[in-house]
Amino acid sequence: MKNAVLVVALASAATLSAHPWTCFHGDPQHSGLSMHSVGESLSVAWTYPAGGDISGSAVVNDAGQVLFGARDVKLYCIRGSGTEAWVADLDSLGTSIYFTAPALDDEGNVYVTTNRKLVKVDSTGTVVWRYPDHNALSISHSPVIGDDGKIYFACYSDSLYALTQDGRLEWASDLGLDVNSAPAVGLDGNIYVATTRGSGGWRLWAFAPNGDIAWTFPLAGEADFASPAVGPDSTVYVGADRYLYAVSAGGRLKWRDSLPASIRSCPAIADDSTLYVSAGSYVYNVSADSGTRWRKYLGGSNYSSPAIDANGIVYVGSALGYFYVLASDSTVLWSRTMPDNVWSSPAIGADGRVFFGCMDGTFHAFQGPGVGVRAGSPLRQPGLATGPNPTTGLVHLGLSGRTAERVFVYNSLGAAVDFGRSGNAVDLAGLPSGVYLLELVTSAGTSRARIVLH
Repeated sequence: MKNAVLVVALASAATLSAHPWTCFHGDPQHSGLSMHSVGESLSVAWTYPAGGDISGSAVVNDAGQVLFGARDVKLYCIRGSGTEAWVADLDSLGTSIYFTAPALDDEGNVYVTTNRKLVKVDSTGTVVWRYPDHNALSISHSPVIGDDGKIYFACYSDSLYALTQDGRLEWASDLGLDVNSAPAVGLDGNIYVATTRGSGGWRLWAFAPNGDIAWTFPLAGEADFASPAVGPDSTVYVGADRYLYAVSAGGRLKWRDSLPASIRSCPAIADDSTLYVSAGSYVYNVSADSGTRWRKYLGGSNYSSPAIDANGIVYVGSALGYFYVLASDSTVLWSRTMPDNVWSSPAIGADGRVFFGCMDGTFHAFQGPGVGVRAGSPLRQPGLATGPNPTTGLVHLGLSGRTAERVFVYNSLGAAVDFGRSGNAVDLAGLPSGVYLLELVTSAGTSRARIVLH
């Protein structure tokens, strides 16, 4: 098995995204894994008092701003200094923002679900549109943006929805049972969602971007609060009741592990054989080869999905009001008592910080010693693409007549590595399989992409 840290990669020929934590659990695949390091010991960077309980999770944009929703039906945008950039009041568009995290597109627009609507907000906090316009849905969880730019979300009305970025319904599919989790998008473009709330018939669904059903897989229980995560090989990991599933890209069971308590979180993918997932009062390290390696007591019934930095350090909140930093061998590296329960899943920024909210309405930014693998805020270069991705070695830069002045390749720990280059292509053949950060500089600015090497 490959042993490199696996980080989500941009799909082949997709426009580059510069956001370090772009949606729930970090990326459209919900890997929970960052290319940036935070470190073992944390200190308070700042706190911010929201006007309502915070059960949802945050995202971090390319300007270092942190965005999150609270149960006062407001979307908050906080600068890296901890000061308020803007607040979007969505009170007329719902009565709460529950477990949802926003999703960011490459232009800095924000998509967030209240409990009644999907809302698009621009980078200044102005509402652009809402869906549906006149009716109301019942929504608890996060939207996600596909490689084709469509926004996907699911709700208690039994359906998965696909909208264009101008707010037009592209398609909807009735899943037969309610959905109480967030859909994920694989590197192959497929959308994955699991059902809950009903009497039997629970399933993991795979949809093509055009709305066609690619396959379904039967689950032994409800995927309640348990969002799927997708690996670089398109293996889908999802919790259903107390079972953790690994389902292949073709919809066949690879393995199933039974845990002592119900899983109400999204698995974090540390590498191709190691997952971290919260279930009941514990966080588990689960091996694809041998089942559960270890578990660490958190207390309570936990909803916080673990996050992993570039060095393999795990960050997770507790329903008993604690926040933990764990080593891969289960050692508690750092912990802190919080003012209330932590249902929010941590978000990792590019500046060695980790972010999460508490149920008392306080949002927290903690600083670690890590500085990640990038410095400064990159400039987006519209139309710039890389491919193929994943690759077996050769990556074309797609510069459309431009020339890369400088090209750098970093491994998952942020160290520069040697590679071959010929014109507007780089050759990663000879490097260990895993995920790399490709950074290229042209006269138009700097762009970065995460590349999966098979």
